[in-house]
Amino acid sequence: MPTNIQKKLSRLYLISDLQTGSYKTGLLRAKWIDRIKNLEIIDITHDIRLNNIIEAAFVSNHIHYPENLNTITHFKVGSCNDWIVYQHSMNLFVLPNNGLIGMLFQDIDYNRVWLTEDGNEIDFTIKLLKGEIKQPTPAGNKLIIRYARLANISNDTIVAECIFTDGHGNCYFNLSENEFKQFLNGRNFSIRIQHYTGHYFREIGRTLSDSDPGEALFRFSKEGYLKLQINLGSAKQLFRIKEETKIIIDAT
Repeated sequence: MPTNIQKKLSRLYLISDLQTGSYKTGLLRAKWIDRIKNLEIIDITHDIRLNNIIEAAFVSNHIHYPENLNTITHFKVGSCNDWIVYQHSMNLFVLPNNGLIGMLFQDIDYNRVWLTEDGNEIDFTIKLLKGEIKQPTPAGNKLIIRYARLANISNDTIVAECIFTDGHGNCYFNLSENEFKQFLNGRNFSIRIQHYTGHYFREIGRTLSDSDPGEALFRFSKEGYLKLQINLGSAKQLFRIKEETKIIIDAT
């Protein structure tokens, strides 16, 4: 059960698919503020595509949690009747029981995953923090777990897919820089977009300044994801990138 969190708790991160501009985002913030005074609320995003837990997990992985600050991260993504609260380190994660937890954490401490009692995840979390729930119900075998889709890597080929596109039309793929380097092992390579024939990339750029205006390049983001972008343009629009659009990397 959470211990010594409420006394130090001062920050809440919100990630939702409610969409920016919806009155529901304001109501969500108000529910938390009414229950925890002097709470700093950081809206990470409310523009997750509807029910897209892959995108929610991708965005969440960019949050850097301060070591000296206890936080709550509330995911309001997808329609779900069952909610869970997970204590990881001294931080709480409030999320729908729709498989998202498996995309966020590789190793889950099942002793610290609890099911909400009445479907109201905020009230349940506050009661848990106050110690008003003496024996919270473990999620147990009711916990739904889904895993992030990984790139398909063989000896000479990688097939990766788009997992996120941002507001600038930059496209992110489920391939890390470490995986790419291990795969290449000093070999040359070419990258092509599955449905976009005749266009090959044979270099990885370091910064956007490595390209001319209007030129496309692949490079790795600060968080280590392979990223396709265009200098002063939208890669998503030019290459007709959609969710799960695949790229093929061949090594020679």
